[in-house]
Amino acid sequence: MADVPAPPRNPGARVLVVDDERVVRRALQRILERDGHAVTLAECGQEAIDTYLARWQEIDLVVLDVMMPDVDGREVLRRMREVNPAVRAILSSGFTAESDPSLTIGGTWLLQKPYTPEQVRAVIAEARAA
Repeated sequence: MADVPAPPRNPGARVLVVDDERVVRRALQRILERDGHAVTLAECGQEAIDTYLARWQEIDLVVLDVMMPDVDGREVLRRMREVNPAVRAILSSGFTAESDPSLTIGGTWLLQKPYTPEQVRAVIAEARAA
């Protein structure tokens, strides 16, 4: 009997993770890489903008902290949309959509802090399927 090759695995997404807290960036990186995603890190809003402008065609998803000291996550997303209106962004915040309705910006998903690896996986899957 001939060996039957395994079906191709669904390739992971190429994810830009933006958060000013190193611990949060690294935790997300570990979760995502464990699931087969390629991760690029940015520690501030301006670095995220610069990275996205240079490599937007290589990035499938952005996980974006809303509250950052240099450039607010909403402004980062606005700048990314100038280059790619179809950017898929997951906004990460300690606030809820009820307490801050701006977290439901059209075409985005919300990852509420603190989150579990299962919640990260669920929102990544939802954003990829959209």
